[in-house]
Amino acid sequence: MSGFKGWLAAGMLLAGVAALSGCGGGSSSQGQVRLINATRSHASLDLLSDSTRVISAVTANAASSYAGVDAGSATLQVVANGSSTALLSSGPTITEDLSYALVAYESGGTLKSAWLAENDSTPTAGTAQLRIVDLAPDAGALDVHVTGIDTVLTSATVPTFTLSASTSVQSTVLLAVTPGTYRVRVTAAGNVADLRGDITQLTLGEQKIVQVLLLPTVGGGLVDMAALVEKGAYAATPNGNARVRLVSGVAGGTVAAAAGTTLVEAGAVSPTIGSYVTVPAGTAPWAVTVAGVAAAVPSLTLAAGSDSTLLVTGTTTAAQAVLLADDNHAPALSTNDNMRIVNGLAGGNAGLSLTVDFALLASNVLPGTASSYKTVAANAALRLQVDSPLSVTPVSLQTGLNVTGGGVFSVFVLGDAAAPVTVLRRDR
Repeated sequence: MSGFKGWLAAGMLLAGVAALSGCGGGSSSQGQVRLINATRSHASLDLLSDSTRVISAVTANAASSYAGVDAGSATLQVVANGSSTALLSSGPTITEDLSYALVAYESGGTLKSAWLAENDSTPTAGTAQLRIVDLAPDAGALDVHVTGIDTVLTSATVPTFTLSASTSVQSTVLLAVTPGTYRVRVTAAGNVADLRGDITQLTLGEQKIVQVLLLPTVGGGLVDMAALVEKGAYAATPNGNARVRLVSGVAGGTVAAAAGTTLVEAGAVSPTIGSYVTVPAGTAPWAVTVAGVAAAVPSLTLAAGSDSTLLVTGTTTAAQAVLLADDNHAPALSTNDNMRIVNGLAGGNAGLSLTVDFALLASNVLPGTASSYKTVAANAALRLQVDSPLSVTPVSLQTGLNVTGGGVFSVFVLGDAAAPVTVLRRDR
């Protein structure tokens, strides 16, 4: 199947949190609307139309039945079950006798919505149609592979769809396929080994239209997935994996790590900053060694859809690991970046501070910890300074850094406190 990408097909609208419009009242003509609860933190949602509750108690990962809503410019509000306080509002135009789905979802802690029309023409006999709706732009450029359920992806596999890096929602055109059961996998663009989401079995029925939704996860790098049959069933496939990378600040020695049977780092000379590896979410036995000596690793639980850094500090004979939560959602404005400092120094107990363009971003960040993320303005000549109270000179001073907008950055300070290594790493 050939690859497609693009914006929404004609007749389909996507909207985030939109400004209120006047609601058409008193009209006898109606369209049909259903609510999809694709959130993680709202167990049950209702839908109000002009302050009237039209849909109630939609549980997480479920879709409601259709409700009649007056045609025209509608004012729709998503609220917690039984509440009248709007969590989000949208103002779509509803056409008489047409059907729509309002998808409520979360991205970076913010509740958003997408407005999907379900009125495409019925496919011809002997075919089905498929479209991908990407509501997770934080995951970056993606390839979507629609294959047989037993197909093995290789570097030569041509993606069915390619979604470019974008700051907004995007969708593919409808693709006609032979009815049957398929596997739909989402990978990083150009890298079939970097699996971001997976529906292991998706049935595309004859003359049915299925919209596969890509939804944001907790960490931002992976995607949750769901299949919406136009005027039919909705099935959610939450991501059961997490992403983790090994970062070692130990001053020397070779470091290796595995989560259960999943290898995270085969062996790298410390200090080192590894790449993200996808592992099963939940609690797994971790094995971390430095120069062949086992490091102390506490019980670790990886949340589904999360991004994390496993930070190893200490010495080769007494190394210890701690799990840091990573947030790889893009900043609100494409002209800004999110940045933090990670203190991975092998020795000492002094807190570090980070100054960006002469503004203090974080202070007293102790070894084995990270600061919170802060927003900084993108700059083609950024100045970055790390200081310690134990020294009158900066631990690190870098100037003229070309830091483009829309990114997430970690400033890692690693190695021996007497000769630290500072690395600015773009995480997304």
